[in-house]
Amino acid sequence: MEDEQLPVAHENFARHFTAPIYEEQADEFAPFGSDEGWDTLQAAAEKRTELLDGATVADVLEIVDGPAGDEWGDSPDAEEWYSDATFVAAAAFTLLRLTGQIDEIGRARALEALDILIEYFGEEPELRQQKNDLERWSNIPGH
Repeated sequence: MEDEQLPVAHENFARHFTAPIYEEQADEFAPFGSDEGWDTLQAAAEKRTELLDGATVADVLEIVDGPAGDEWGDSPDAEEWYSDATFVAAAAFTLLRLTGQIDEIGRARALEALDILIEYFGEEPELRQQKNDLERWSNIPGH
């Protein structure tokens, strides 16, 4: 994993997600540091041309045969859903890195996924950073 480079980030992603964790390949709590995050990013990068303007987190999950992410119901349980939440968060950051945009449904699911991961793993700074950055994200550059 560490021998390979991360795919080039879209300029919108690079401008907003400036913390070192977004380039980290070995930190389990970084978006692309876990096996799930790395595999999601690499698989989607191979099909980057399929992720045209308007692509969604669900599209990324479909490319990597990931979980639908919409099965959590009203009260997601961290013990039961942390694995799926890892894929959903990875798909969201993959979409952002490759396209510089995210759909609102996918963004909401990713924020929910990060809440599940924070509940499961505790207040890891990397997870909190991702949540804060994603909450402040806008698909309109400069906003």
